[in-house]
Amino acid sequence: MKSQLIKILKIVVPIGIGVYLTWYFLKGLSEEQANQAKDAFFEANYFWVFLGLATAVLSHVSRAYRWLFLLEPLGYKPKLSTSYHSVMAGYVINYTVPRSGEIARAGLMTTYEDVPFEKGFATIVIERLIDVIMLGIVFLITGVLQTQTEKFQDITKNGTGEGASNLIWYILGAGAIFGIIGLVIYFKNKKVNAFVNDKLKGFVEGLKSVWTMQKKWAFIFHTIFIWTCYVSSIWMFAQAFPETSLMEIGCVFGAFFVGATAIALLPGGIGIYPLWITQVLLIYNIDFAAFGIFLWVAQTVLIVVLGLASLFLIQRKKDTLLRRS
Repeated sequence: MKSQLIKILKIVVPIGIGVYLTWYFLKGLSEEQANQAKDAFFEANYFWVFLGLATAVLSHVSRAYRWLFLLEPLGYKPKLSTSYHSVMAGYVINYTVPRSGEIARAGLMTTYEDVPFEKGFATIVIERLIDVIMLGIVFLITGVLQTQTEKFQDITKNGTGEGASNLIWYILGAGAIFGIIGLVIYFKNKKVNAFVNDKLKGFVEGLKSVWTMQKKWAFIFHTIFIWTCYVSSIWMFAQAFPETSLMEIGCVFGAFFVGATAIALLPGGIGIYPLWITQVLLIYNIDFAAFGIFLWVAQTVLIVVLGLASLFLIQRKKDTLLRRS
């Protein structure tokens, strides 16, 4: 009974927080901003919108192809189509039960390509470790670019700032606090210490496996390509609106970083994704709340449509194989 309640809470709580934050964000919009958001869907330059969506799709295909490099040394050569459908299905399943997409993704590869679940899941863990490194690099780049903005420099000189200007301090402050608390727990609690050490060992082994694989340079290329697509798609979406068409590169990186963090925290970044994107834009004196809303809706619709299509197509593929046999 207790375990069942915990499972339910893991689903309900994140979604509930997201719904509340969505309401909070929309409630905080002025009448002008609300009308601005509605108009954005009719006035956007859809050439740039579709270009941004196409770039996002390329990143998903590249991720699916890169996965094959990790499975090949284990003796498995799944089809790219199966890998792609598993990746996209995992994305859409993450919108229902947080972090369940990785499990579903490995399960689909087991069902349709006979890749043992534990081996498939292990490669996904390695992928996530690489993603953490790449997100850390993006964070560092974002931090450097943020310090070049006039508003950030004014804050550091004057020690003052309002609203969105304080966002970076909130992030850094929260990071420092959680970091200190984490270190204290790590050194004081033997179980936590052993758990973390085990994960770090797995992290190092994962990195070693990437470096020793036959196609490591292809893997590295696709990793860079994937994350370049992620960031550049934000810039492409920005070109769809006059208000954001001149967005600085620092703003692009900042918007991507907070968006990626939002998606990691809540299913699909519901609620906080548009809220944090808006705050980053305000740091660069861009008062255009419609952009965060439009960006979140466009990306969510893309994932849901492609994810559901993949779930349908991968099952059709199995049915076809059964009929032929």
